[in-house]
Formats: sequence, structure tokens, C-alpha cells
Amino acid sequence: MPAPQKRSSLLRWSLIAGACVVIAIGVVAILIARNWPFTPKAVTAALQDRFARTVEIRTFRVTYFPPGFVAEGISFQHRKRKDLPPLITVQTLIVKTSYIGMLTPQKRLGQVQIIGLHVTVPPKNPSEPSSGVMPLTNSSKNDTLAIGEITTDDATIEFMSSRSDRDPFKMEIHRLTLGHVGQNGPISYRAALLNTEPPGEIRSTGQVGPWNEDDPASTPVSGSYTFDNAKLGVFNGIDGTLSSRGKFSGTLGHIESEGGVDIPDFHISGSNHPVHLSTEFRAVVDGTNGDTSLENVKSHFERTTALSSGSVTGQPGQHGKTLALAMTVNAGRIDDLLNLVTEEKKPSMTGSVSLRATVKVPPGSPGFLTKLNLEGDFGVGNERFTNAAVQAPLNKLTESARGENKKQQAEDPETVLSNLKGHVSVKNGTATLSNVSFSAPGTFAQIRGTYNLLSNAVNLQGILRTNGKLSDTTSGIKAVVLKAVSPFLKKKTVTVVPFTVTGTSMKPSFALDLAAKRTF
Repeated sequence: MPAPQKRSSLLRWSLIAGACVVIAIGVVAILIARNWPFTPKAVTAALQDRFARTVEIRTFRVTYFPPGFVAEGISFQHRKRKDLPPLITVQTLIVKTSYIGMLTPQKRLGQVQIIGLHVTVPPKNPSEPSSGVMPLTNSSKNDTLAIGEITTDDATIEFMSSRSDRDPFKMEIHRLTLGHVGQNGPISYRAALLNTEPPGEIRSTGQVGPWNEDDPASTPVSGSYTFDNAKLGVFNGIDGTLSSRGKFSGTLGHIESEGGVDIPDFHISGSNHPVHLSTEFRAVVDGTNGDTSLENVKSHFERTTALSSGSVTGQPGQHGKTLALAMTVNAGRIDDLLNLVTEEKKPSMTGSVSLRATVKVPPGSPGFLTKLNLEGDFGVGNERFTNAAVQAPLNKLTESARGENKKQQAEDPETVLSNLKGHVSVKNGTATLSNVSFSAPGTFAQIRGTYNLLSNAVNLQGILRTNGKLSDTTSGIKAVVLKAVSPFLKKKTVTVVPFTVTGTSMKPSFALDLAAKRTF
């Protein structure tokens, strides 16, 4: 075939092919135009079918490249209470898809972006078991639509309480990504939640659903989380940097979780001793109100381990959560506990300690030590005062009770191993000591009084009973004075000495209180 004829044939075929493409595009355009899904009416109808309630859209704009739309000011009304604010509001809804996805039997939306979502979840009404409190997935057309991914930025979910005296529980979600949306099965998610107290970002991945429209609290949920660089200084009274890891499963109303918390620099105001505090826990969380039941909490610091159980719950008429714990310390160290609350370079006492206590810390101001409420019984074994001004006289008194004179005491010094036990009550930053007794060979003391956790001020009163000679505990003019008053202090073979301890824990001041009439 001559070249001109070849070129003429190619031109005709090109024109025919071009015409076919134009016709095909025209046919597709007509089909899409006739069945264009992204109109205000169609989108409103789809949302109303999905959420089973009236939906209103303030503004609507169609996009063609890629195909989709942008809707603003969306509100989902209550079905029965038209007088109440909208159940769900959305600032901006952006939907993007492809022309191929629009032509397939199962329509596919490539991406859905929701900005400024606010959801109010009302409590379930027991008198209406099938009321459909929050239908989110019921639709007669679920099998005709698939969504590749949904992202949500700056969302707030409020779970309303059935009690009028309790504030709604709010979850602030910085960013949420959902996958496998469009069917009634579980939905996978990635979330970043902003935590206010302590401030920080919690990241979580897992699955949620299928959604229980009649009782959202029964919706299954599972996953894991991380929480890093949370600053505890916001609590005004404690400080440190917290990190946590954990996993969870269950339902929104009963989430069983376990994990660990690590605070390498934890310290309480008034103490110059940061400690490494690590905690392992098992807990149950009600995701609809944030209340937490602490079933097994094991905390470690220095050489001491504390076992706890309790709760973090909201209280009627109170904003925030109250921590309540039952705490046990077995074979811990009294020096570790004292380091938590004192500013001395070394604690005033050392020895083993056992403690049974209840702890309650309400939310809000003032600082941790001021709002701490503690009731407990303690026992200290094999203890020794680290301050020589306190321990030395006790050593001498015990040695005197054994019949040693000052020369023998000097040649054979011995640290007194005593036994200290009693009850402590902490309120408003002050520890009140009662039923406190202190024993050593030939010596027995009973003490009561207060210790200010904020100022370290000591105000104690006590009675000391000893078989020893008080003058053997000192020398010089003090020994002469004690010898002079000893006959007035004796009861049979036992010397009874009323005394006071004032000053601070760093610089205590001991004095006789002969005018006191005390019974313990």
C-alpha cells in the first residue's frame, strides 16, 4: 500500500478510535451525571440512613478532581427530643473517591476526613431497652458502600452520666484513623488522644466494634497504648516525668487493662530526694465515664515495694477524679519512706518497716501533701536513728539499764535495736501520731504529737520509762541536774520521765517536762 494511503488509513482509524473514546466518555459522563451521588440531597439521605435521625447541612460544595464533596456545619438531631442540642456536630466533612470507584457495583470512597467532630452519648434508658441510643452503623445499604479510610481531627466525645450530680466524661481525640469501615464488623483504629492531667499525648492502636447502638457501653474494644513524657508537676505537690505502656480488651463499659508506669525522677515537694518509681498494674476502666478500678498495683522505689488496690472515680458535685487506695508495705525500709517527704541529706531513721494504710487524694488544689488523706498503722523493726544526737543518748540509757557505768559504755559502744510502732493520720499537710511506742532493752517510751510535712516542724510529747540512770546519758552540768531530779522521777525501780521534742526533724530539741501530767 502506498505511503499516502497508509497515512490516510491510520488517520481514519485514529478518528474512529478518538470518536469511540469521546462517545465512551460521553456515555460515562451521562451515567455519572444521572447517578451522581454527591449532591446535598443524596448525601443528606445517606447520612440519615446511616445514623437513623434527621441530618442538616449548612453548606455543600461538589469537587470533580478528584470526585467528591466538602460539607460544612453538619448536625445530627435527636430523634425524640427536638428541644435538645444536636447529638452530633461536624465542622467540616471532606469526601474523596475516584471515577472508577463510582462505577463499581460496590461504591468505594477512597478517603473521608472529618474535622471538628463533637459527639454526645446519652446514658442508656433502662425503660427503653431497644431505644437505639446511638446508632452509628445500622444501614440498609451497608453492602453497597466501602470506605478505604476515615480520619478525624480534633474530636470530642462526651459520655453523659445518668446521675445529674456528675459531670459528663470527655475524651479529647487529637487524631483518629479508622480502617475497614462500611461493614458491621470490627473497625481497626489508630488514635492520638490529648491527656490533660498529666498533660501529654496517648497513642493507641486496636479494634472497636461492632457498635452496639442500644448500649454503647457494650461495644467491644481491644488494643494497646503508649504514653510518654507526661509532666507530673501539673499536680502541684509532686513532680517527675511519666511514661507508660499497656494493653487492654473488653467493652467500652468494662475495659480490662494491664501495663506499667515508669517515673525515673519522681519526687514530692519538700523533699530533695528524687527516686526511681516503677509500677505494674492491672485495672478495669469504664470508658464511658473514666472511672477506674485498680485491682493489683505493685510499686517499687529504692528497696521498698508497696502493694495497692483501690479506685480512681468521680464524686458527686466534684470536678475531677478522686484516688482511693488500700496500701500495704511488708519488709520495706523506713529510710526510703522518709526520703519521699523530707529534705535532709540522709533520713533521720533507718530500719525495716511494715505499713497498712488507706490513702485518699481528691482532685484539684491545693498541693499533693496538703490534700493527702492517710490513715495507717506502722511498725519499724531493727531501726536506728541516723542522727547521733538522738541515737547516742538512747544507747547510753539502754546500757545504763543493763548496769554499765559511763566507762563501760565508752569501752563497749552498742547501737540500740529498738521497736517502734503506732498509728499515723495525715490531713492538711500534718501527720498526727498516736499510740506510738518505742522500746529498747530496759527502756520503754510512749509518744504522741504532730509532724508537719510541709515545714518539717516537730511537736511531740512523751513518757519514758527506764531502769537506767538518766545521769549516765550525759555529762557535765546536765548530769548534775538529772541526778538532782532523779528521786522525784522514780516510781519503784523504774524512772518515769515526761519529755517533749520540738524544733524540726533536722534539728530536734529534747526537753524534760516535769510539770506534765500525762496518761498514755
